[in-house]
Amino acid sequence: MDAQSSQQPESPRRRAVDGGVINFLSVSQLKQFSLCPRRWYFAKVLRLPEPETKAQALGVEGHAQLEHYLRTGEDVLGDIARAGRHLLPTPGADLLVEESFGTPSPLSADGIPFVGHIDLINPRRLADGVLRVTDHKFSSNVARYGATPAQLVDASTESGLQMVGYGTWAALSDARFPGVRVLELEHLYFQTRGARHAESVLARTSTEHVTREWTEKVVPMVRRMREVARATRSADAPPNFGACEKFGGCPFKAKCLSGGPTVSLMNRLILKPQTPDAAAQLPLAPPPANAPTASLGTCDRCGATLTPENTSKLRSGDVLHVSCPGAEVAAVLPPDAPAASPTIATDAAPKRRGRKPKATAAPGDHRESPSGPPAATSPQDERLRLFVDCVPNMPAASLAEYVSKVASQVSEAGGVEDLRFAGAESALGFGKWKGALAMAIRGAPPAPGAYAALGLAHSELLQIAVEALEPLCGPGDFVRGAR
Repeated sequence: MDAQSSQQPESPRRRAVDGGVINFLSVSQLKQFSLCPRRWYFAKVLRLPEPETKAQALGVEGHAQLEHYLRTGEDVLGDIARAGRHLLPTPGADLLVEESFGTPSPLSADGIPFVGHIDLINPRRLADGVLRVTDHKFSSNVARYGATPAQLVDASTESGLQMVGYGTWAALSDARFPGVRVLELEHLYFQTRGARHAESVLARTSTEHVTREWTEKVVPMVRRMREVARATRSADAPPNFGACEKFGGCPFKAKCLSGGPTVSLMNRLILKPQTPDAAAQLPLAPPPANAPTASLGTCDRCGATLTPENTSKLRSGDVLHVSCPGAEVAAVLPPDAPAASPTIATDAAPKRRGRKPKATAAPGDHRESPSGPPAATSPQDERLRLFVDCVPNMPAASLAEYVSKVASQVSEAGGVEDLRFAGAESALGFGKWKGALAMAIRGAPPAPGAYAALGLAHSELLQIAVEALEPLCGPGDFVRGAR
């Protein structure tokens, strides 16, 4: 466990990152940065508070028990820590417990010193050139989350970043550990849920190996950390959206995804709520200046020109015309509809009536104040009604137009011409555009009113939109036609 593992606030005179300059680092910061650079930026550059979780509190308590036992021999171990007592060395004054890196620290990368503490160093076999370095881990499921010996000696893994750092520190501390040639890097796991269980994961390696791993893998990472530390916006810190739910969830997830003082790719996907006029006038994202202008041809049924905005590419490779008037679409009336056959309106949903109430925000408060209901608005205007593959018995706007415009904005935010064809290098690649589009739609749904989604089977964009909007519809406001 290193110095940054605790939740104690940093001294104002000794901040890890101050003014974009990294003063010192710890191996836990390396792990945090490798997990998500933006999370590290929030925690260490912006110094936003991180609430202590129950799992962290349990680990702090367990570490304190082990430290006391190894220093004094007094058995103060709780049920969780006692399960691994047989794996601990006999307590004694020769053991180095919670050993500090020292001042000045022999461990550095790209000129930045590292600070920290190591849970346990056992020098009892140093005469044979062997030194054991142990880190105590408290995990809810050892079999699932425990590292492997190969990972402990590989600095490209989370576990290896920590243990390679500890091993390199020991290798550089030749005055304290003379003659050390072999390092035994150990994770000693204590299971916190279910049956009480402890397990030792041990890897033997050379001092040359850990120093080489540190030089080749950690030093370049520290250089990237320097660049991120100089960023003036969190949007410039690369995110890893695949890590949002790891280890109990990122404490900065809401700020990262929904705005805060900065704007990121995901922030731009959460569009501002649109009035009917704004939705109708929402501009399409212009293609890049050097983008190819290859034609998609014309529709075989209606003869309309096919564009990225009115087509959908299926898994089979076929390109279909969305909402083609010549396509056969199941269109049935809802069960409770009167005998009427109105046409679907192509204009935006009707405007809300009545004047907007005056804002009541306090002076200096720049947040948007929630507005009350307009003075003369019918209940129907305040509801989002969705008719999927069926013709409603009321004027309704085309949902496809709204979806096309939102998809254009998501494409623009992701830096691609069409989000469905985002390459692997894009933030929308590997199908991530689907989640981004759904999030953008949920963040800025269409204005209240009735919408018809026809031709659902032929448009993946519409399918995603309908799935995202269904939970926003009230009882009886989501009607799906017979298939």
